[in-house]
Amino acid sequence: MLTPTPDDRAAAAWLCAALPELQDAAADDDHALDRLDRAVAAVRDGRPAAEVSRLLGYEPAPDPDKSVGRPADGHPESLDVFGLDAVTVRGTYRCPGGRCGRRAGADQNGREPRCVIDEAPMVFRSL
Repeated sequence: MLTPTPDDRAAAAWLCAALPELQDAAADDDHALDRLDRAVAAVRDGRPAAEVSRLLGYEPAPDPDKSVGRPADGHPESLDVFGLDAVTVRGTYRCPGGRCGRRAGADQNGREPRCVIDEAPMVFRSL
């Protein structure tokens, strides 16, 4: 994979954060869902995210919103399930592939956000 440009990083952050909402909006349109799936696969396979996002009608912004996150599914609601007390940890989650500058926090239940491009949890970095 080539080193992403600032436009590619902004576009990848937008695509990662916006994809769940785009999929929800296109839920009744198989053609649109297929187009979104192909767009994500193209970025995952190394095609510049800015190019792919432009094909979807989005012009990359130089400073995308880095605070949008999407919680992972299937994790326990709290550590109570394991008999453990909650611990406060400070930091942010970052793109697991280093493809963009997106940052996100855990959801209200402490679940980590996911990168929809890499299909992986975002990577936590403590402050």
